[in-house]
Amino acid sequence: MSKAIKVNSAPKHSEPKHASKSVKLAGDNHQASATKLTRVDIATLNLFNFLAPPAAAYEFDRIYSNEQWQKKCNWLRHCVTSLEADIIGFQEVFSVDELKVVMQELGYPYFAVVDTPSCEDYVCRAPVVAIASRLPLAEVVAVEPDPKAVAAMGLGDDFRFGRRVLRATVSLNDWGMLDIYVLHFKSPRPLFEPEALGEMSAAPRLLAHRALGSFASRARRGFEAMLLYQALLQRRDDTANPMLVMGDFNGGLDAAEFGGFWLEADAIHGNDRKGAGLGALTDDAFNRAIAHFALKDASVLFLESQLFDRQGGRHESEPLEDLSWARRPTHYLGSRGSLLDHILLSQDFDGALAPARGRVCHFSVFDEHLRTPVYERDSESSDHAALVVGLELL
Repeated sequence: MSKAIKVNSAPKHSEPKHASKSVKLAGDNHQASATKLTRVDIATLNLFNFLAPPAAAYEFDRIYSNEQWQKKCNWLRHCVTSLEADIIGFQEVFSVDELKVVMQELGYPYFAVVDTPSCEDYVCRAPVVAIASRLPLAEVVAVEPDPKAVAAMGLGDDFRFGRRVLRATVSLNDWGMLDIYVLHFKSPRPLFEPEALGEMSAAPRLLAHRALGSFASRARRGFEAMLLYQALLQRRDDTANPMLVMGDFNGGLDAAEFGGFWLEADAIHGNDRKGAGLGALTDDAFNRAIAHFALKDASVLFLESQLFDRQGGRHESEPLEDLSWARRPTHYLGSRGSLLDHILLSQDFDGALAPARGRVCHFSVFDEHLRTPVYERDSESSDHAALVVGLELL
C-alpha cells in the first residue's frame, strides 16, 4: 500500500558532475533526454537533528544558535559536494524547507518528503526522511504497511511505520525504472519511559527498563523491517523494477530483526515450497524464483566486484588494497563504533550473475567528521557517516 506524493521540482537545467551521466532536466514534466546513462551514484545520510532555530529538538533547551545553524548548513554543503552523488536520501529532517533550499542551491532541483515533522509549540520530536535528486523523480510515495499483514502479525489496526518510508521511482532513460527506498528504523533506545513499569526500587527498575524497553524497541524495529520487506516483495512482483533500499537501520544487518531480508531458497522447507504451489519447479527454477527477490549489501557487492575485476583483468576498477574501510562504523557513541547505516540492492546489480543489469563500481564511506574532525568545519556536523554507492548501468 502506498500514498502518492507531489514531487517538488525546478524547471532549470542541472547537470550531474560526471559527463557520462549527463541528462537534461525538463522540470515539471519529469522527462529526461535520450542521453544514455552509464552510471548513477546514490547516497544516504542521517543529518542528526536538522532543525533551524528557534525550534528545539526533543527537549526545550536543544536549540541551535544562529551561528551553529549556519555551521551545520555549511557542513552539509561540504558533505554533499564531497559525495558527488546524483541522488541522496536523508534521515532526521525537521526543517524540510530549509533542506530543500540548500539542496536546490547545490544543484538538486528534485526534492520530496512523504510526511510532516511533528512539533508541539516549539519542541519537535518526530523527524522525517527526504530525498533530493539531480534526476527527475517519476513518482514518490509513502510506503504503508499492508493491513492484512499487520493483522496477521497480531499488531493493532493503528500500527504504522514510526517514520514513514519513502519510495521514489527514478527513470534512468532507456535503462528503465529504479525504485529507491529511504528508511529510518526505530532506535535502540528503550521504547518507553521507566515510569511505565510502575513502582519498583531503583536498581531492579533500571534493569527492567533496560531489558524490556530495549527488547520492545528491537521488536518494533523488526516489525517495521519485515512489513517493509513484504511491501518490497509486492512491488517487485508487480513491476520487476530493480530496487535500492537505504537509510539508518539502527542496527547491523546481522541482527535477528533483519533476518527475513536474507531468506534464501535452501532455507525454505520442502513442505512450505509445496504448500506455496512451487513444488513442481526444478531446484534451479525454484532457486531463480526466490533469487529474483533477493537483497544484497552494496558494500559486499562492491568488494565482490573488485575481486572479480582483479581476477578478470578489468582495468577500470578501483585499486584492490585494504578494503576493510567499506565495513567501517557509521556511528560512534564515544569510542564505540556501530555499523547502522546501509544500502541494499536487488540482484540486478550483482555483477557475478548473468545477465546482470548493473554492477557496483564504487562504494565509499564519508566519515572524516567522525574519525578526524576539524572543529571549525565539523563541530555541527552529524553523528553518522554518509554512504555512497556507484552503479554502472549495463
